[in-house]
Amino acid sequence: LDPLRTFAVAAVLGLPRCRVEGALQATMSLLSRCLGTGEDVALVLRDIGVLLVEQREVRMRFYHDFLGAVSGKENLEKGVFKTRELLDMVVPRGVPVAALTSFGSVIVFPECVR
Repeated sequence: LDPLRTFAVAAVLGLPRCRVEGALQATMSLLSRCLGTGEDVALVLRDIGVLLVEQREVRMRFYHDFLGAVSGKENLEKGVFKTRELLDMVVPRGVPVAALTSFGSVIVFPECVR
C-alpha cells in the first residue's frame, strides 16, 4: 500500500492510518480469496458504483449521480443515453446489488465504520 495515499485517505476520513491500512488489507485479502476460488463477486464502491466479477468477466456499473458529477449532467445525457453499451454501465443508486448480477448472490464486503 502506498503510505502517502493511505495517509491522505485516513486524514479525509478522520481515522488512524493503521485502521485504514488494515481495512484495505482485509478487503484485498477477501477479494483475492474469492477470486482465487472462482467465486463471483460484487464489490460495492460507495458513491461510485459496483464492480462485478462474474465467470472471470469484469464489469463496472456506475451510479448515475457519480457519472453526472464527474462528467457534468449535459455530457452524461449526450453520451451515455445515446450509446447502448454505455447505458448498460449506468445504474440508479439504491438498486439491489443482487439485481445487477446473473448469479443472484453477492458477497458483501465489510464497510469501514468510523
